[in-house]
Amino acid sequence: MADQLHRGSHRGSRRRRGGAALRISAVVLGVLVLLGVVQAVTAGTVGVGALSVTLNGTTPTERTTTAPPSTGSSDDTPALNGALAPATSETAPPSGPAKSVTGSWKQTRGLLTVEVTEVEDRSGRVRVHVTATNASTSKMDLPISSITAVDDARREYRASPGAGGWSAAVARNSTLSGIVELDRRPAGAGTTFALTFGGIVGQLAPTGGEITVPGIPFPG
Repeated sequence: MADQLHRGSHRGSRRRRGGAALRISAVVLGVLVLLGVVQAVTAGTVGVGALSVTLNGTTPTERTTTAPPSTGSSDDTPALNGALAPATSETAPPSGPAKSVTGSWKQTRGLLTVEVTEVEDRSGRVRVHVTATNASTSKMDLPISSITAVDDARREYRASPGAGGWSAAVARNSTLSGIVELDRRPAGAGTTFALTFGGIVGQLAPTGGEITVPGIPFPG
């Protein structure tokens, strides 16, 4: 009986040692598998020496990037070059050609004669070429602030101060020429106008201190 108990105890001991050995083997196998996985990921091979195996799937691939097309000037990119060109300011449309009419329209009062020799229309700006002759023995002043006009459509105008180039003083026994520019565009219905010099100053100035030249045509 004792011998049977001893043999049973010995068989139980061997089973326990066998189970422990299996557990140790499983742990060692797990560690080896884990090391193999780490080696495969980092080095691309599994095993040691002659037993190592190279894994093709773990080889790193090179990534290339394509540079964007150049935006520099070339014969192949005319549209792009045009889009990058700086904007230019818009150019004002050219004014129409100047129109003019020449002739002799004059008026004499006393010793003063005023004659219009040309009328210009430069895009609506009317410029009147005037010659004043003072036949007296004293100076006469024809101030630009007193120069007015009225056309046959009853539209009124004044001389533009500082425009044209009119000098007020006419010395004795002399002739003065200059340009009087009107301050408004001609009316559509107006074809002629009368030019009046008022406020004339001088010992021998015309009676009433004014002179009017009628029937001056606008350029057609």
